[in-house]
Amino acid sequence: MTFLTGVAIGGLVSGMISDKFGRKRTLLISVFAQIVFGTVISFNPWFELFLVIRFFLGFVSVSVVFSAFVLCMELVGGKWRTISGVSYLFPVPLGYITVAGIAYVVREWRILQLTVTLPAITLLAAIWVIPESPRWLLAMRKQDRLMEVLKRAAASNKLPIPNDPEKILAKAPPQEKGNEGVGVATLFKTAQIRKISLILYVVWFALYMVYYGLVLNLSSIGDDIYLNTAISGFVEIPAIAISMLLLLKSGRKWPLCIVTASSGVFCLLVIAVPADAPSWVVVTLAMAAKFAISCSNAILPIFTAELFPTVVRNLGVGSSNVAAGIALMIVPYLWNLSMVYDKLPFVVMGVLGVVGGLCVLLLPETAGRPMPNTVEDLDRRGDNAKNNAPVIRSSAKKTVKIASIRPPSYRKKSDSEYY
Repeated sequence: MTFLTGVAIGGLVSGMISDKFGRKRTLLISVFAQIVFGTVISFNPWFELFLVIRFFLGFVSVSVVFSAFVLCMELVGGKWRTISGVSYLFPVPLGYITVAGIAYVVREWRILQLTVTLPAITLLAAIWVIPESPRWLLAMRKQDRLMEVLKRAAASNKLPIPNDPEKILAKAPPQEKGNEGVGVATLFKTAQIRKISLILYVVWFALYMVYYGLVLNLSSIGDDIYLNTAISGFVEIPAIAISMLLLLKSGRKWPLCIVTASSGVFCLLVIAVPADAPSWVVVTLAMAAKFAISCSNAILPIFTAELFPTVVRNLGVGSSNVAAGIALMIVPYLWNLSMVYDKLPFVVMGVLGVVGGLCVLLLPETAGRPMPNTVEDLDRRGDNAKNNAPVIRSSAKKTVKIASIRPPSYRKKSDSEYY
């Protein structure tokens, strides 16, 4: 509980820090703090201090995850945004499998904690390898540092730099005034970003309730916790791979809606299984739901990062994690509902899965569109979607507006966007 409380609070606070001081700086400081706390807790003799350190471990761990994820998303563009974002998730199931193997050999928890903590020291080398997010630098008007990153990227990719790149960047759309006053309130500043924020909170809550509700239930299959942990990792690998194909071919909104709702449907189908049915029937449906919600778990972070503008992207992703963190704190007690009705946990997860999937339809599609930089940019896109719909007159002489289906890639780009 203390660890997950740290995750919930850390997701929000670290997002604010990252949006103000940069993705790279937040990432490296969080990695260092994670190493320190992970080492100290291994030698700590007091249970009360153990709980405090676990809270801070959750706080900095989620900061590592989200800062690095947003940095992955902002370093590339086009289809590589999808490939980079999804590929970032492949180490998660590999982590399940690896930790299961290490824990099978190292049974003492203090040694296990050190074993999984100390290798992270090598990640500090990222200070010389990973650049700061060029999108964040542009949004914060740090032109000199931005030019250094772009020149380094051009040299690495053996591409020429346009003449007078500083002038091209100067023509970029004006950003919010120095990004002053950017904070949690910014996520509810206008109707468009308020709608996106609230809907994403519902979807994230539903996703984590179903995903981790199933993960905890899988642990009851057999009595070998090491094997069960490894299996849960193997199930997720193909789900992530399929998610990448869905994102590249079918966009974000509809695939996320379908796989999230499907996980709920599979959970609800468990209700129809007779009490005397073989156990493998329930296990199969649970595994099908786990597969579907694992796809959602790969798609939703990318969709979330693309929906929020650069100036509050990390904060938006982090605030969504608060709703997810609340779900995580509830999940351990979800299976207590089985004392009322043995299949009631599946009913709760099924309803949440279906509701979460349908809520996705209220969000705008982001595939093939450049990510917004400011709240004003996001609002302009929302207004354009409403006002630029072509008008068609039917034979009954009624004026009807329809949504434009012209691919956004056909829109003429400015020099700054092209660069």
